[in-house]
Amino acid sequence: MNWKEKLKNKAGFTFIELLIGITVLGVAILGIIIGYVSCFNINEISRNMTIATEDARQVIEQMRSLAVGPLTDIVIEDWTAWAQNNGLDSLDNEQISVVFIDRDASGDALDDDPLEVSVTVTWQDKLRARSVTLASLITVR
Repeated sequence: MNWKEKLKNKAGFTFIELLIGITVLGVAILGIIIGYVSCFNINEISRNMTIATEDARQVIEQMRSLAVGPLTDIVIEDWTAWAQNNGLDSLDNEQISVVFIDRDASGDALDDDPLEVSVTVTWQDKLRARSVTLASLITVR
């Protein structure tokens, strides 16, 4: 048996087969890494959305606690300043705005009972602006 026949009889992978295997493995690992990074980003977006929703809920709950007196106590409060003073600014460029909606179209939201309130929280999520709006009806207790 000469050396050419010995090489043909050896079991093993050729160089091309190894390159194909490494390429397939590389693509699989890259897919796993991309999936992990995507899950991390989705988790961060969800976390920020939860924080924003909780901040809006806290503003509405504070309004409800003031509803033992006239509803004008709620309207005259500076809710943006209240939110900042109470630590509701943990998101990037977080802004809280409150709108009182005139339900009876009289031109004045203050004469409505219940008072319709819309609280919007906006923030910057990486390069994209995001917002959450919660609405509620508040009546004198």
